[in-house]
Amino acid sequence: MKFLDFNKPQNITQWIVFLAATTIILSSPRGTRHFLRELNKYLNNRSSDKKTKLTSKNLSQAIHRLKNRKLISIKRSDSKTIIELTEKGQRKKLEYIINNTIINKPKSWDKKWRLVIFDIPETHRKHRVAFRNKLKQLGFIQFQKSVWIHPYECQNEISFLAEYLNISQYLTLITTSIEDDKPLKKLFQNTFKDCRSAKFEGGLI
Repeated sequence: MKFLDFNKPQNITQWIVFLAATTIILSSPRGTRHFLRELNKYLNNRSSDKKTKLTSKNLSQAIHRLKNRKLISIKRSDSKTIIELTEKGQRKKLEYIINNTIINKPKSWDKKWRLVIFDIPETHRKHRVAFRNKLKQLGFIQFQKSVWIHPYECQNEISFLAEYLNISQYLTLITTSIEDDKPLKKLFQNTFKDCRSAKFEGGLI
């Protein structure tokens, strides 16, 4: 998968889903206490979010919820325990990534603009609406009909979203300079301040 900028998992359940995508292998006997202790250690070693307090109780609850929702599978042998995402879990991880995708503000602006141009047919109306909503949430502003504009680099984020929605063939991304862009800069005052939050709402998944 292409490199994306997105917010880190915010809770234990999200961390388990995120890490299980690459398979969690624990050298743990069958005992539940040992299993939870090993999993706790595994998550703490890989999670940079030290504010999230992991306990055996909330870890056990998170595992139970994920199993019941068929998002993870747990396979045990005498010497190890393997936690993997199911197909449904893989879709959940994609949902997480898309919902938390961000366009980071660079240290210095390259003074170029990103134009997303698309002509998505009516047969893909649901995906067209979802894509347009996500552009808004990423901080894009409509420049012309079916043309949206943003000041920051976003090739990976837009390409990933387009591929997921299967609309890549209807989309073009152009990076260009625009003369006399003061009016645009004024429109993007709020975006220049904060364009990190872009949680999707509206039927993408």
